[in-house]
Amino acid sequence: MQSGTPSRGKGQEPPVAYVGCCGAYCGTCRPLRDGCCRGCKLGYRTGARDLSSARCRMKVCCLNKGYETCAECPEFDSCEVVQGFFGKNGYKYRKYREASEFIRTHGYAEFVAKANQWTGSYGSLGPSPD
Repeated sequence: MQSGTPSRGKGQEPPVAYVGCCGAYCGTCRPLRDGCCRGCKLGYRTGARDLSSARCRMKVCCLNKGYETCAECPEFDSCEVVQGFFGKNGYKYRKYREASEFIRTHGYAEFVAKANQWTGSYGSLGPSPD
């Protein structure tokens, strides 16, 4: 399976748009690349999707505050919504927390470069070059 963000043509989103508010990376998702999925954030800023009908509290808060992801929020460490999500049982929640913390430390460009090597919504971030 190939990895990488969907190709950027006229009117397409920048790679950071494929990073979910929680740190999941949708850019490697085959259904998204094939046009069968809209991802968790795409279309809300353009009005193609109605944010008021979204069920994800994390997404609603994040996008209403104008952030790409919750990693940008100064309340990240104390946010009840974010910490509640990351506190759920399951491997993926730990990986999403790692992704968000990586973004906070290293930024989106480095995160997307690493995430484009994954075959799913999370993967190894490995050591970062200094």
